[in-house]
Amino acid sequence: MARSFYNLPSLTTLAAFETAARKLSFKKAAQELNVTPGAVSHQIKALEAEIGGRLFERKHHGVVLTQAGEELHSVLHLTFSEISRVLVRIRKSPDDVSVSIASTTAVSSLWLMPRMVHFWKEHPEIPVNQFVSDGGTKDRQLGDLSIVYGKRKSTTQPHWELFRDHLAPVCSPDISDSLHDMPLAVLAGQSLIHLEADDDSWTTWQRWFSELNYKGPISRGIRVNNYMTALQAAQDGGGIVLGWQNLVRPILKTGRLVALNAYEIPAPESFFITTSNTDTVGANTKILRDWLLNDA
Repeated sequence: MARSFYNLPSLTTLAAFETAARKLSFKKAAQELNVTPGAVSHQIKALEAEIGGRLFERKHHGVVLTQAGEELHSVLHLTFSEISRVLVRIRKSPDDVSVSIASTTAVSSLWLMPRMVHFWKEHPEIPVNQFVSDGGTKDRQLGDLSIVYGKRKSTTQPHWELFRDHLAPVCSPDISDSLHDMPLAVLAGQSLIHLEADDDSWTTWQRWFSELNYKGPISRGIRVNNYMTALQAAQDGGGIVLGWQNLVRPILKTGRLVALNAYEIPAPESFFITTSNTDTVGANTKILRDWLLNDA
């Protein structure tokens, strides 16, 4: 069988694999690719047969990448991301002055959007397109700018620190009245709202308790896959959520959530603004980046 110049497997199988590896789910990959999970599984099996090795380990709760899968996904993600960035640049007409910025739903709604109103008052001539994704840091690397939590040591992307946040439990006023001065062990037994999103950069309750040297049991509570959903559940009296104080300040000011400040600690990481390549950053992108850095 004739092979391509680069001696590559079918690009269809590579695309199916990259999506499944990024999502760690054949079902979620199928939704993104608009095919059936069976079609994704078929493409993965075809690719594994061609390379003569397994790319995924099938588990009861889903799939995990093998070492070979990790290696292949790493290079595919970098390659596809670079192709996407080049296409965006090629498609952009010379008179296109817009800037795209990527972030999570929570960062966009609670931190970025209120600032964009002030930015547009100062720079009404610069259109800004927001790309919102809760699918993990890799999904937010396609904008001219991206806001990420935690500096990735393995990346070559330039990073500028926006702010270092603080973490404290937040809950509805009714719940907070009964929790003041409670020991950590009592707090750990309350109805905790756990965030289990595709983006695993958020600090978990387990890590937060560990930072406070608490090693005891932690309530299973309820589990959601979106931070805005977690905040809404807390406002509705559903339990206690770990609050990023700088992000949730707009809600705290309304009184719908109350922070248990006795347990506040610095966040393990900072929020950063990144660009894919300083050599290709446009003038308006630099203006927005510098404005956000100065405001933060």
